[in-house]
Amino acid sequence: MIKAVENYPLQDPLEQALWDWHRGEAKGSLLLHAYGLEGIPLAEEPQVVSAEVFFTQELPEVEAMALDLCRGRVLDIGAGTGRHSLLLQEEGLAVAALDRSPVALQIMAERGVRCRIAADLFHWAGPEEPFDTLLLLMNGAGLLGSLGGLERFLCRARHWIQPTGQLLVDSTELSDFSEEGDSARLEDLLQDPEPTVPRDLEGGKAETKVVNFVAEYNGRRGDPFPWLFVDPETLLHYAHANGWQGQILYQEAEGAFLARLTPL
Repeated sequence: MIKAVENYPLQDPLEQALWDWHRGEAKGSLLLHAYGLEGIPLAEEPQVVSAEVFFTQELPEVEAMALDLCRGRVLDIGAGTGRHSLLLQEEGLAVAALDRSPVALQIMAERGVRCRIAADLFHWAGPEEPFDTLLLLMNGAGLLGSLGGLERFLCRARHWIQPTGQLLVDSTELSDFSEEGDSARLEDLLQDPEPTVPRDLEGGKAETKVVNFVAEYNGRRGDPFPWLFVDPETLLHYAHANGWQGQILYQEAEGAFLARLTPL
């Protein structure tokens, strides 16, 4: 048993919720509050997040497409509860699940994820042998926290992958969060404080947002964590500037999209 799990209750409400859901001992709903610059709320009400987001094997189209494209040795980055790793294992792929949360790692172990890596992706020394596929899903670009984080990750990840390998990453292009319907999509956007970052790329206007999320569970709130929402143009711009070539494989009208990047 991992020490952090033994020291019940956990300090992080999101980890506590995942642990309780995994054990079948839920104590109310997980709420997700969204804030912008200077702590200004981006939605009138918090989003109620379902355990299904983290434990179901029924995937959104963008994630299902990404798993179908996986090949060779796969690194599932920010693997969480092992939702994607387990599906890849069932398909016979060799997959390693990377996460920095001891709670997530314990849950994955108990759910049957065979290869687990306890590491922060920005401080990990990297694999002994490069992977064929890097996987970053559930609005995976969000895990990078900012455009600076995106750039750092792209530079580091080049050393984790075979010359013929691929990076599969999804994100969502957001409109103004005040517009009707955006707050209802927060659950889908979950998978680290910055304002909206407008960028003009090749004559067209692109927009990137960093949203501060605060998780609340069983009456306790956690610390804010920034989550990056990057539009396709900006993602490809940063990819090309950091040694990758890329293409958008799929995009929904609501803004969710899947990108495939390969080393130059």
